[in-house]
Parts: sequence; structure tokens; C-alpha cells
Amino acid sequence: MNNMAVATATSEAKPKNMTNEPKAEQLIKFYDRLRGERQNFETYWQSLHDYFYIEASDVNRSYAAGNEISAAYLWDSTTLEAGDVLASGFMNYLTPPTSKWFSLRAKNQELKENKVVMRYLEEVRDQVNYTLNKSNFYNQMITSYKSSGIYGTSAMIEEEDIEDDARCYSLHIKQVLLVEDGRGRVSEYYIEFEYTASQAESRWGREKLSSKMLEELNAENRKEIKHKFLLYISNRYDRDIRKTDKKNLPIQACWIDVEGKRTIDEGGYNEFPAFCHRFDKRPYIPWGYSPAMKALPFARILNAIAKTNLRAMMKHTDPPIAVPDNAFIMPFNANPRAVNYYNKSKMDSSKDIFAFANFGDPQVGMTAIEYYSQKVKALMYNDVFLAFDGITKQMNNPEVMEKINEKMTMLGPAVGRYIAEMLNPVVIRTIGILARRGKLPPPPDELINSPEYEIDFVSQLAQAQRRSELNSLVTGLSIVGQMAQFTPDVLDKISPDKVVEETWS
Repeated sequence: MNNMAVATATSEAKPKNMTNEPKAEQLIKFYDRLRGERQNFETYWQSLHDYFYIEASDVNRSYAAGNEISAAYLWDSTTLEAGDVLASGFMNYLTPPTSKWFSLRAKNQELKENKVVMRYLEEVRDQVNYTLNKSNFYNQMITSYKSSGIYGTSAMIEEEDIEDDARCYSLHIKQVLLVEDGRGRVSEYYIEFEYTASQAESRWGREKLSSKMLEELNAENRKEIKHKFLLYISNRYDRDIRKTDKKNLPIQACWIDVEGKRTIDEGGYNEFPAFCHRFDKRPYIPWGYSPAMKALPFARILNAIAKTNLRAMMKHTDPPIAVPDNAFIMPFNANPRAVNYYNKSKMDSSKDIFAFANFGDPQVGMTAIEYYSQKVKALMYNDVFLAFDGITKQMNNPEVMEKINEKMTMLGPAVGRYIAEMLNPVVIRTIGILARRGKLPPPPDELINSPEYEIDFVSQLAQAQRRSELNSLVTGLSIVGQMAQFTPDVLDKISPDKVVEETWS
């Protein structure tokens, strides 16, 4: 439930830990404490990265550009494929780029059936869809889906853009530190950025830079050294609601030079620009838990088996051999193409050089690989998004859709959090940006006094979550239909208009 126009916020009581002007040193101190609390997660995230997401930046390691991708842990690509299928499945079934995945409707019951209001909200929805399609929203969302499925947490920022109206940035998990409010919602973001002195100058101007960065800019042999900056975003509790300048907007944004421990710039937003999704959630912990965390033990076993099985297949293809010792003995070696010297006088062999049997059984290994691959894929919900693989020719269309919807309901909690924590705020943010840029049609008079609206998500994955409610309705109608054969009066309790509305909403 939101307001189409920019709402005038009411001033709230200021928390004890907040000051009128956020002090850089206080924020940096709190930021350092949050990083310390996150260290245990970082170690685990790095393990998930090594098995599921090697193309992303490392979490707690640093490499020169181009050297960061390492597949040293991998002897099977199932885990890499599983992450891609999960992300693509969410994209295609929750926010498909080729179709409309949300709609708008008036909150006021009297206006829901008003054709003028309905037409206006459809125009607004179409403009939002157009903006998201021409921006980089879908490119960034696929990264967000994958990060959430592997690390359990994903974060994204939506900024205003001169050319595309809106521009999205998916943040790597190591860039973001989160603070929750008392209701378990992310209320504060600490986002790390690195800029060279010249990049910082282009963003804020030379007068905002520290003396160290100015020295780098003026040096004859200038080096492109990265400096750490911190973006702090939170609600602004102390502001003058009569003013609309950037220091009195409802959301505050503070840029801090971490090395210089000083505020470089302070601004604000009308809507919260940062969004965070947690795939699974534990109370009092801001970070989410992912399907990949459950699949990690099977991923390790799978790769160990794949490595062992590769050795067995190599032995079959290029087995170790035995040759006469010729006066010296070497340590036993059963690797492929290994050479082992033996004392011919003590062995009964018809050949001087021969391959000896220590091959193993690759087929046993292949069976184990298939078993653990299926375990990983199932835990990563690949069977949900690849539901058509289990469909037989004997199934008719209703059975097919029932099978797919049944599998998709397994994702109910994650989908609910995606809608509440990311997609709903993205639509609100985009509408706000378009309204300020004059890209929305003028609202009808009917909405002037009651401008609140609701967002309905109509993609296949969102609709699958309502399937159980619809099944209850169908079951109830079936029972009433049977009763009506003996007591026709029971049909008076059924409103056909409401049934149709509930079925198609």
C-alpha cells in the first residue's frame, strides 16, 4: 500500500543512537564492528563461491584482475549449472522480461472498478515496464537472483539516470553491511566502494578530496590507487518536513572517506533506493540462508567422487605398467601411465612389460556422481524450474500445469520475501522516479483525494503461491454443488461476482 504522489512524511521521534548530522567517525566505527561480526559468514561465503559462483568476485581473498577465477576445487560442473538454473528460473517465472509480471490497482474499494482509474493505473504500469526494460534492471536482477540462491542474501541499488530514467546496480555481498530494525526489516545499509583519486574528483569535485588524494592528482607519475569510500543509507528521523532540499528528504545518504574519516557528501532520497532479499531468514540475524548452503556437503562429496572416478577412467585408458627392475627397485605407483619395476625372477609373468590390474570401476563412480548431482540439483530447486523434464506424454494440460504449480509452491517463502523486500520497493522507487521526471500521465480527479494503490504480482511463480487458496475455493464450491441437489437454498450464499473476481485476481 503506497501513495502515487510523493508523500509528506511526518516527523518521528529520533532514536538515541542517531545525531542530527551523521558523524563519519561514529559510522566508520560501527561499520568496523559490523565487519567483525560478519567474518564467520565470509569464510562460509567463500566456500560457496568456490563451488557455485566462481565468476563472481572472491569474498575474503584478493587477486589481481584476471587471476581471480579459479576452479581448483571443481572436478564436476553440476554446482555451477545448478546456480545458473536457479537464477534463470526465478527470472523467467517471477520477473519475465517478455511479459507483464505486476499490475496496479486502487486501494480504495470504490475506485477498483472505476474505468478511468483502471486505465490510468494500466498506463502507469506500462510506463514502469518500459522503463525497466530499457534500463539494465533485468541484467542486474539475474545477478541478484543468483547471489540470493548461493549466498542467501542479495542487495541492489536503483538510482535516477539521465538517459534511461532508472539505473540498477547489483551489489556483491562483500560490499554490503546490513542493520535490521525491530521488525526484522533492513533499515540501514553500509555499502563499500573503491574509487581512484581521479574517479572521486569526477564524482564530487576536487574541493571535496583529501590532501592525500590531491597529492596523487598533482603527482607527475600519477598512480591509480584505490581508496575506500562508504555510502550510508537509512531513514532520516530528524528533518524539516516543510523543506524539500536534499538534507530534508525522508531517506538520508551519507558518503564517507574512510581513510580521511570525514563526510564527503550528504544527500537523500524520496524512496528507499536500496533493496535486500534474504532467501531464508533466521531471527535476529540480518544475513539470509541459501539453498546452496544445504547443497554444499553434497557438492564436496560430488567433486571428490568425480576426481576419484577420473583417475579410475584414466587407468582404464592409460593403465600403469610393470617392467623388469634391471637391478634397481622404485616405489610402487598406481597412477595412470606409471612405471613400476619388478624382480622378474620372483614373478610368474609371460611378458616382460605388462599392465597390471588396479583399475577400479568407473561405472560405480558414474552412478555415485549421478546420485549426488541429483541431490545438488534438487536442493537448488532445479527440478522446480525444469518441471517439464518430468512430464510424460500421457499427461493432459491440466495435469501438466498442476504438476508445475505444485512444485512452484515449494518456493513460497522465498517468493514472498522477494516480493516484499525487493520487487515491491523496486516498483515504488521506479514510479517515484518517473513521477519526478514528468514521465507519468496526469492522475485523474478520482485519485486526487485517494491516491493510494496496491501492487499485484501476476507472474507464474507469484500466481502459483495462490494456488492453494484457489484449490480451497474450488473444493468448497464442489461441496456446495453437491448439497444444492438436496437443498437448493444453499446457493443463495454464493456470490458469482465475488467468485469470478477471486478466481481472476
